Amino acid sequence: MNSTDSPNPGDVQGLIVQGYNFPNIRYIILSISDTAGARKFLADMVPGAGAGPLVVTAAVPWPHGRKPPYCLNVGLTYSGLQILIGQTNCTVVGNDSPSLFASYQTGAVADSTSMGDTYASDPVNWWKNTGWLPDSPPRADGSDLHIQLTLFAQSPETRETYYNTLLGMIPNSANGGGPSVVPVFFKDSDDIVIDGDPGYIHFGYRDSLSQPRIDYPMPGLKKSRSLAFNPAVDDRPPVPSDRFIIKSASDTGDYFAHPLLVNGSFAAFRLLYQDVEKFTEFINSDKDIPAELLAAKMCGRWRNGVPLVISPDTEKIDLGQPGPRNFNFTNFDYLSPSPNQPGDQSPDPDGAKCPFAAHIRRANPRDDSNVTQNVDNAQVNRIVRRASPYGPKYEPGENPRLQRGLVGLFISAVLDNGFRFVTQTWFNQPGFNQIDNSPNFSGIDPLFGPQPSDSFQGDHEFYFLENGQYVSPPVTLSRFIRTDGSLYIFLPGITALKYISQGMIPPLTPKQLQ
Repeated sequence: MNSTDSPNPGDVQGLIVQGYNFPNIRYIILSISDTAGARKFLADMVPGAGAGPLVVTAAVPWPHGRKPPYCLNVGLTYSGLQILIGQTNCTVVGNDSPSLFASYQTGAVADSTSMGDTYASDPVNWWKNTGWLPDSPPRADGSDLHIQLTLFAQSPETRETYYNTLLGMIPNSANGGGPSVVPVFFKDSDDIVIDGDPGYIHFGYRDSLSQPRIDYPMPGLKKSRSLAFNPAVDDRPPVPSDRFIIKSASDTGDYFAHPLLVNGSFAAFRLLYQDVEKFTEFINSDKDIPAELLAAKMCGRWRNGVPLVISPDTEKIDLGQPGPRNFNFTNFDYLSPSPNQPGDQSPDPDGAKCPFAAHIRRANPRDDSNVTQNVDNAQVNRIVRRASPYGPKYEPGENPRLQRGLVGLFISAVLDNGFRFVTQTWFNQPGFNQIDNSPNFSGIDPLFGPQPSDSFQGDHEFYFLENGQYVSPPVTLSRFIRTDGSLYIFLPGITALKYISQGMIPPLTPKQLQ
């Protein structure tokens, strides 16, 4: 991305480029009942222009490097955008940006089968298990779910305070019919701490270790200590910022954007239930395979975050702060072992240390060019994941109705290249690795597991090595994750948010009119 077309940090929502690392989060979905009131609600959130006590957090450096008391970010479904700017304007934006807009316009419900959201994960079951506020369920197509807010706070108490402040910003409808914007769903997320170390998910794995390092030439942020910028912490090749932040036209020519979309992003909002009891029983079910080894092979990391590629036999290795991030799978061609990584860095092209099906290898195959459609060291098909755990920690013998899992945003500039591609091609489909003699026939990410419709036996089998030999017979996978809700949303830039709050779209630039 050249410097003359670099985004203004004050025009980009902050969660796109850096994780806030707040311990307490509330994910909120709202429905619009009055257009004028909804526009004012958004207008009051515009930084520098809004009249409300809470404003959207932009990607500018925090004063003196100190974390603010809260952060707030906003996304809009296509149905919400239709209400706010009108169908004619939506059509104009979509016609000018077809490769960006088509999947967003389709929406998560209509796209559910393609994403593997079937059976228990079918949209007919979404939003029912906890967090839904009204007495009546949402429409079957999700068209009454319009605004998604993410509120970050320093404590559960301050989270509640800021949430009440946010509700107080909602204007009443002009016709006196109550609030113009109605909260219909929320889910709280609180940090899981294991052995004094924060940042775990309910399956017991340390999380958020492989966020992309963004090539993001913005003034002030280049010197940030965030993993998104610091090669001393994360020495993997940086990913061009136009993979996550929309520019007028991508450098690779795979999209053109209407000005309303510039400096924004698209995301999949996902509510994923995790069956921890079933997972725990599964990894302990084979007396010949140690439970922690099976858990590590399924994820590609030991529970404490140590990658199998670096330490295939034990998690008890001191890698230091950079350790869990800096490794490759093949180390062939121009790539070399990480300068910031201790431990074994020998190549693993055959999946001997980290199975091809392992979750982290599927989510980010890094330098493995044998992976289906892996382009330029996974530079194109990357996701910024701003997701975190919800629900209480699992306790044996607990109430089986307790809900827990992962909730949040999977962000990219193009849904088709990010969330949709990774889910379809790398998580859910056979042929992940193109090595003909690969013994790993599993077409399913082992942490997710197969659906009942996956009739091919190889979809249910998980192959990996133990002591240099493939486990025989292979482990038969089960399903551990259920989709309980999903939305496709647009995270507008700050300028775009201002236009949307006025029911307008910006005009085409002279360059775009050529």
